[in-house]
Amino acid sequence: MRSTNRTRRAALAALAGLAAALALPTAAGAQDFPSRPVTIVVPFGPGTANDIIARQIAQDMAVTLGQSVIVENRAGATGNIAAEYVAKSKPDGYTLMIGSMSNIINQATGNTGNDLTKDFTPVAFSGKTPYSFLVPNDLPAKDVAGLVELARREPGKLNYSGFVGGVPQFLGEMLNRAAKINIVMVPYKSTTDALTDLLGGRIQVWVTPVASGLPVHNQKQARLIVHTGAERLKVLPDVPTFKEAGYPDLTVEVTYFLLAAKGTPQPIVDKLHAAIDKAMRNPKVIEALAPQGIGETSGSPADLGAYLAAEVKRWTDIVKQSAPPSLGK
Repeated sequence: MRSTNRTRRAALAALAGLAAALALPTAAGAQDFPSRPVTIVVPFGPGTANDIIARQIAQDMAVTLGQSVIVENRAGATGNIAAEYVAKSKPDGYTLMIGSMSNIINQATGNTGNDLTKDFTPVAFSGKTPYSFLVPNDLPAKDVAGLVELARREPGKLNYSGFVGGVPQFLGEMLNRAAKINIVMVPYKSTTDALTDLLGGRIQVWVTPVASGLPVHNQKQARLIVHTGAERLKVLPDVPTFKEAGYPDLTVEVTYFLLAAKGTPQPIVDKLHAAIDKAMRNPKVIEALAPQGIGETSGSPADLGAYLAAEVKRWTDIVKQSAPPSLGK
């Protein structure tokens, strides 16, 4: 009996030793993190809100972490290319994705091969901004009422920019339903291509985050006539919200966030969260983002996880109730 007990104790001790040995690399890795550059993967091209935020916070994060923070654009498939890449990356904290509502809608529509709430580790919030509607300077419509009136006079002849299953498409379809009009989406692979066609008169409405639309408006290349924020922006005091224009259902603010691959050790997540949160509170970063309509957000990794779960549910319900007719075609 004593021999059996000794054998059991020896086996348990061996297992405990093995567990401790297996835990050492993780603990050591977290303690030494980062020992090489960290990469933030952007799901869209240069000049988009995701890209602007990533490049601003990367500079501050590099100082905090003592390592370079590289911004890498992996555009395509409404953000799915970047999401797939990061979801399948090694869960060591060296590869992050700066996601946004496009990733949430991809899941809500089933247009993705990953799950935001199961295949990623929430790290940190990284700002928010509403969407904006811009029209060419020579378009007769000067505001939302004018745009709706023009669309009613010429049904099916006005076009707006978007991409299938993306935020702009939903916003355009939501306006169509609310105003009982028919403006037609023209799909684009990049924000830059859509802007080129807006300035060339090939489309009449450019739907884009305020961060992208504001410089164009300020340079008087086109007119920003409305945005989807809950209230007017300090940088656009004369531009009304959709709620003010009589369309409260088009109040949509896009939140940006950083995710790592599922299984990233919590100590590494905490270190990354602290660096990102510090960057978002840096007066220089705030000052750089504010003129582009990007505001502050904050919260723990757990808060971000709860936000993602709630938003996926919210947009899944919206999709069921009002999915665009062209979705998935």
